[in-house]
Amino acid sequence: MTLRKSALAAVCLLVIASGSAFGQSKFYQYYSDGLDYVEKKDWLRAIQEFRSAISLEFEDAARKRTYGTRFIEYFPHREIGICHYFLGENQAALKELDLSAAYASSERAGEYIDLIRGTAPVPVATKPTKPSRAHTEEESADRSRMETNRTGTLPVGALTYDPSRVTQVGSRLGVAVIPITLKGDLAQYGDALTDKMVTQLVNLRRFKVIERGALDKVLSEQQLQLSGAVDEATAVEVGKIAGADAIILTSAVQSRDGGKVSARIIDTETGETIVARSEQVEGSDVEDFEKAVDALAIMIYNELPIVEGFIVSAEGETFYVDVGSLKGVRKGSKCVAFREGKEIKHPSTGEVLGHQVTKLGELVVVQVQQKVAQVRIVDKEQAIKVGDKIVVK
Repeated sequence: MTLRKSALAAVCLLVIASGSAFGQSKFYQYYSDGLDYVEKKDWLRAIQEFRSAISLEFEDAARKRTYGTRFIEYFPHREIGICHYFLGENQAALKELDLSAAYASSERAGEYIDLIRGTAPVPVATKPTKPSRAHTEEESADRSRMETNRTGTLPVGALTYDPSRVTQVGSRLGVAVIPITLKGDLAQYGDALTDKMVTQLVNLRRFKVIERGALDKVLSEQQLQLSGAVDEATAVEVGKIAGADAIILTSAVQSRDGGKVSARIIDTETGETIVARSEQVEGSDVEDFEKAVDALAIMIYNELPIVEGFIVSAEGETFYVDVGSLKGVRKGSKCVAFREGKEIKHPSTGEVLGHQVTKLGELVVVQVQQKVAQVRIVDKEQAIKVGDKIVVK
């Protein structure tokens, strides 16, 4: 057995040993991951994790039971508000902070509410349960830098849907960006273009974009590299171990008058290509290729819309849902099955904020027609039946 095959076999064993843990994340795991991202000042990824948490457990609480007799301090709305503050999004920040305070008051939420409303001159360092959050000039600089990268700078109409308007149950589609393959004079810019793709996908706020550090950790453990020395199958397995539903393989070719950047999204469960797109490059400078990478990220976003539907028919473990190709659903689309419960109302205003949901499992689309799609179960947590709802991850 060759070294590459031995490494791939080891990767596969790790996947088998880990089971379907990524599909069974609990609200408190998402919350803990969000706090880790706050510590890193990675505000957008933190918001993603906190949103995943509140999709399963909505209310902030000073004492929330996780399992058995274990309780934690649970303030996802507060932390989302603080993340929005450091992104310069004060209106969104105040909405989340006020909601948090309505559920369970905390000094940390009060400090930021006063700050946004102008009654406090500077933010005061406070300590949530995990970890410490001191507010410094460095964080203010981070906020300014993030403002320059927000999707508000995109051309009007560039994005075809708003993921925040669709029910979220658990996490969004997890994608891992494999280092971009470059040829010719562009080879030295591989890391820069890869970072460009990652940054744009994170800023679009639709995907759960796996950190490069998580990929590097898997690669280090398996003594592999993803820079031309590994085949596609191994890249898929590495992405799967890192917690990705799909990997993005991108390549760029430079010609005398320009070039082309191509990207494929590959399902880590089936190894099948979900989306394949390319963008022509007019010009030979690295900035021209960066623009093409940005455009490809937007294409990927638009090609994988988030839509909701109902399970309308069942035949054993095969189900049919009432959304198909006309809504952008395609073979390989990942979905979450869920059941809606009672309304969630704002504790102060009585406004209906949503519904309690119970996650039933994860599905994958295997056949698509215009108005209907056939799905199969990937991971079942509870019984799924006709009338339950689905949402594309």
